[in-house]
Amino acid sequence: MTRLRDLGEEGLIRMLATTFRSTAGDLLVGAGEDDAAAWREAGGYMVASLDTMVEGVHFDFAWLRPREVGWRALAMAVNDLAAKGAQPLYGLVSLAAPADFEARRAVGIAEGIAQMADACGLAVAGGDVSATSGPVVITVSVLGRAEAPLRPRSSARPGWQVAVTGRLGAAAAGLRAARAGQPLDPAWEAALRRPLPRVGEGRDLAAADLCCGDISDGLHRELVKFRAMARVGARLNLGAVPRAPGVDAMTALGSGEEVELICAAPAGTMERAVQRWPELLTVVGELTVGDRIVVLDEDGSEVEVGEVGHRHFA
Repeated sequence: MTRLRDLGEEGLIRMLATTFRSTAGDLLVGAGEDDAAAWREAGGYMVASLDTMVEGVHFDFAWLRPREVGWRALAMAVNDLAAKGAQPLYGLVSLAAPADFEARRAVGIAEGIAQMADACGLAVAGGDVSATSGPVVITVSVLGRAEAPLRPRSSARPGWQVAVTGRLGAAAAGLRAARAGQPLDPAWEAALRRPLPRVGEGRDLAAADLCCGDISDGLHRELVKFRAMARVGARLNLGAVPRAPGVDAMTALGSGEEVELICAAPAGTMERAVQRWPELLTVVGELTVGDRIVVLDEDGSEVEVGEVGHRHFA
């Protein structure tokens, strides 16, 4: 009997994508092609995404206040829209919690979601609540509009360069420090408690014809998603990965729930983008033929990284 731990996230997505394959004429990005779906509408493109946060997996009330949990829940979903160059429009929120869950905490989560919605110009249009034996589960669906033609991850090709925005690792470093009761560097604190999606930057990068995704499971795992969706491998230069203050290279490689973007494009397109936004983009590698994700150190030797980043069903 095949179980989800045998398939892993990559295998399960591939199986479900086949099940949900759509033939709708207006659907431009469907199941298994990217983290967000997209379809054409008059005057542009609509982009939709859904994100789930589970207590004990994605957050813990021991190190996040309810408002911070709500803020993060919406921020992570909105960053999927940002990766496709979409301006957030509407959201739907689902909260499943035990009957003895404190009402003030539920209100706090809602307040955090409302604050994030105001920050990115999104209107929460409704949602659902449900009782559960636990843990708390928050699911957010978001809808946005994009003007630039969409490039799903499935469109990526061998030879394309790979770049990231910003500096990586602050989210993981902040989480580690918070769990240990240690002081947080200001950059770690912001990444952990009030991350800001790259909405404006995402619009610019989409207009520059880059194919982007959000770094929700860690940089290494995001390359695995490119492999699953585009049937490509990757070569990553570990020394080139930009790091947040006080963060080591392996933490930057595996840090998940980052509101940063991973981008891929033909070399000429990427070079023009880096020249235009040198403080935003850093080239860290390239996509390759085959299915291997190879990480190289500064000497060009292959680094054995094992399972880094968040892997569902592991």
